[in-house]
Amino acid sequence: MNGNTYKERNPEDYHKLQVGLLKEKGSSMQRDFLVSMENSTKFISSMDMKVPPTNGKETPQFTGPLTEKSFITPTKEQEQVMYESWRYIPPSIACRMSFWADVTLDHVRSGKITQASWLASDSNKTAESGEERIEFSLSLSGNEGCKAVDDCVRTVLRQMSGLPAARGNRSLFVDCPFGRAWWRERIIARIVKREGVEDRDSLLDVLRYNKAYWENLVQMIVSRNSVLGSVDVQDALVNGLAKCFNRNPNTRLQNAAMLVKVLRRFSNMSASREIGALEFDEISEIVDDLLARIQKTA
Repeated sequence: MNGNTYKERNPEDYHKLQVGLLKEKGSSMQRDFLVSMENSTKFISSMDMKVPPTNGKETPQFTGPLTEKSFITPTKEQEQVMYESWRYIPPSIACRMSFWADVTLDHVRSGKITQASWLASDSNKTAESGEERIEFSLSLSGNEGCKAVDDCVRTVLRQMSGLPAARGNRSLFVDCPFGRAWWRERIIARIVKREGVEDRDSLLDVLRYNKAYWENLVQMIVSRNSVLGSVDVQDALVNGLAKCFNRNPNTRLQNAAMLVKVLRRFSNMSASREIGALEFDEISEIVDDLLARIQKTA
């Protein structure tokens, strides 16, 4: 067996499960899925049968305490600990939804995620627990019930592993708490090793500013553009934004739409310059100049 193989859920079976669950809003398949989540043991047994794990290295579990809220939105300290436990995982594995699905399910199995229903929590929008949301969704009928059940199922899949079938490749990086922590901390760990960059907390202020902002930054990570796909370029952009945040706490560069403009402008610039071939310091100068010009015209 390849030494880089890690245990995951069977990728084909897991993809089929997601597609099947999305097929019809409020279907009996969706309702049965949510009913099984009311009992963690029943839910794990059901998932083991439908999407069995593959053979491979075991991934250690997060060592700190978790609450329903901190699972959905881990603190920066929790994300750092998560990454420290999983930093040896290759990016080629960490971009697989079947891998993070297995990691999440293992946390349910062990009781680290106390109730499977946590996966249905939408604590960013309401104070309602995952358990309450499942119960309420299942109690509704008609079109309202179909929509509520479907929304609930989609939340579970997004938070268990990401849901590329509905949200594209960015879903794993944005919606899955464990996957999001790994990728965010990987960027931080890489930047802080460079000389003359902003401090860790300032860099995190950029990556954790809000969900929309992180989602736009994720476009760089998943980009097939040869320039935005460069780690030197990604690091220079995040570090440049951190400088702007520090110097001007009210900068309009904190607006997610402005970030889209920055990425577009930088991508356009790269069409006429070999930016990806430059050293980090040289790229940083270009980034700082671009950000200054955009701020001036904003």
